[in-house]
Amino acid sequence: MASKGDHQHLLNVGREGFAALDEFFGPRRVHPPPPTFQGLQRQRQFPAPHVQNRHVSPPKEAVLNCLEAAEIYGGAVFLDYRKRKPAPIRKVYY
Repeated sequence: MASKGDHQHLLNVGREGFAALDEFFGPRRVHPPPPTFQGLQRQRQFPAPHVQNRHVSPPKEAVLNCLEAAEIYGGAVFLDYRKRKPAPIRKVYY
């Protein structure tokens, strides 16, 4: 456990350190107090949402797949039919 002299020394070092910080960065800025709960309620009052009941119609044209899109727009389709190596079977013995 630290002696009383060590404790006083630490207090002095802390005071000197914070004084040096205040000298370098300037005095501490005072922040405004946080708003009260009622103040937050007043700030966050939003207008009621405007709801429209619109019916969404299905698309008039069919959706294209990749093959049809390549044919229409003159593109190319690359298909990968390589055989993949099967995962090794791990046998667990108890």
